[in-house]
Amino acid sequence: MNVTELRALARHSGIHNPEVLHTEKQLVWAIQKARGEETCFLSDQRIKCKDIECEWRSECIKLVAEWRR
Repeated sequence: MNVTELRALARHSGIHNPEVLHTEKQLVWAIQKARGEETCFLSDQRIKCKDIECEWRSECIKLVAEWRR
């Protein structure tokens, strides 16, 4: 998902003013929080993640250089 699609999903999830969130990580965390989920996207917790049903999993577990997060 790109940032525009994430902003639309954030609005649909009840987040007001998602345009102030500029990164994919900020948007996904806001969506996770609005849904009552743990805000774990691209966190250190991803290494131990066992939730194979998570919609963010494929993007989250990719190896990404620290400076790009």
